[in-house]
Parts: sequence; C-alpha cells; structure tokens
Amino acid sequence: MNNGVSEMNNFSLNRKDETGAVPFRSGRFYCVGSEWYFAVRRGMDQGPYNSKLDARAGLVNYINDQLSFEKHLEESRGGFTLQNAH
Repeated sequence: MNNGVSEMNNFSLNRKDETGAVPFRSGRFYCVGSEWYFAVRRGMDQGPYNSKLDARAGLVNYINDQLSFEKHLEESRGGFTLQNAH
C-alpha cells in the first residue's frame, strides 16, 4: 500500500521522499465520548461532529475555507505573500 508514506523500518515511518528523523505524528481525528473532532495545526481543534465521516467532511470545509481566506488575503495585498517574499 502506498499512500504517500514509505516504511523506513518496523518502528518509524517517513513520508515519500522524506529523510531524517521522523517527527511525532498522531491521527488528525479523535473521539471523546460519542463526539468526533479533528485537530488543526493553527487554532482550536474543530468539533464536535456526530461521526468520523461528518468530521472528515468538516475538515474538507475547514481546508476550503482556509484556502479561500488565504487567496482573498493574497489578492488584497496585490499578490504579496510571505511565501513569495524571499
């Protein structure tokens, strides 16, 4: 199975074309009681959702909202972003 993750040994995983020490990774989705949440890098975890499937749909919406916001921000700055400031 190749889903962007390649096995380095029995105890650690690196992503495809990734080398070096493997950072700690955990699942993005988790359940508390019967309520599902997803973790984000920036900001508060999102939820609760009634099911893991609903949480996955919430994550898709969250990502689309973030991308839309970043596009709007870039356009309002005349195309300037921190990524292309180098």
